[in-house]
Amino acid sequence: MSDSGYLHERSIKTRATTPIRATDEIVIGLPATKVWPLLADVGGYPRWWPKHLGIRLLSGGEEPLGTEVEVRPSGGRHFRCRVEAVDVPKRIRLRYYGGFIDGYGEWRLEPLGDKTRVIYRLEAQAHGWLVVLLGKVLDLGRLHSRSMRDVLQDLKQVLDQEQRLRTQVQ
Repeated sequence: MSDSGYLHERSIKTRATTPIRATDEIVIGLPATKVWPLLADVGGYPRWWPKHLGIRLLSGGEEPLGTEVEVRPSGGRHFRCRVEAVDVPKRIRLRYYGGFIDGYGEWRLEPLGDKTRVIYRLEAQAHGWLVVLLGKVLDLGRLHSRSMRDVLQDLKQVLDQEQRLRTQVQ
C-alpha cells in the first residue's frame, strides 16, 4: 500500500468515532452522608447493580480511588472503568477505557436538605464502525440512560431497604 493509501485508511479509522453523552439523576430521601457510603463502595457495585449489566470488580475495592471494574452488558460490548478522582462526599470521577469506549463518567451528590440528588453524567467517544453505524440510527446516550435509570433505581431501592432496617432496629 502506498503511503498516501495508508494515511487515507488511517484517517478513516480515526474518524470512526461517535460521541455518547448522557446525564441521569434521581432524588433519594436521605442526606448525602447516608448515600455516599454505598456509592463510594465501588468494589461492592456487583452486589446491587442490575445483573443485566454484568459488572465485576477487576482491582482495588477497599477505597474508591484506583478501583477498576468491568461492565459486560447483556447484548452489548464490554468496557472498563477506573476511579480517577474522589471528592468526599460529593463526587466520584471514572475513566472509561478499553473495548470500544473512552471518556469520563461522574457521580455527583447534591444535598437537598434531608434529601440528595444523585447525578450520573457520561462524556465519552465510542470507537469502531459498528458503533458509529449504530449511532446513526440509535441515540447511544439514550441507550446508556436506559441502563443508568436501572442503576439509579437499584441504588434507591438498596438505600430504602437499609433505612427501613435501621428504623426497625431502633
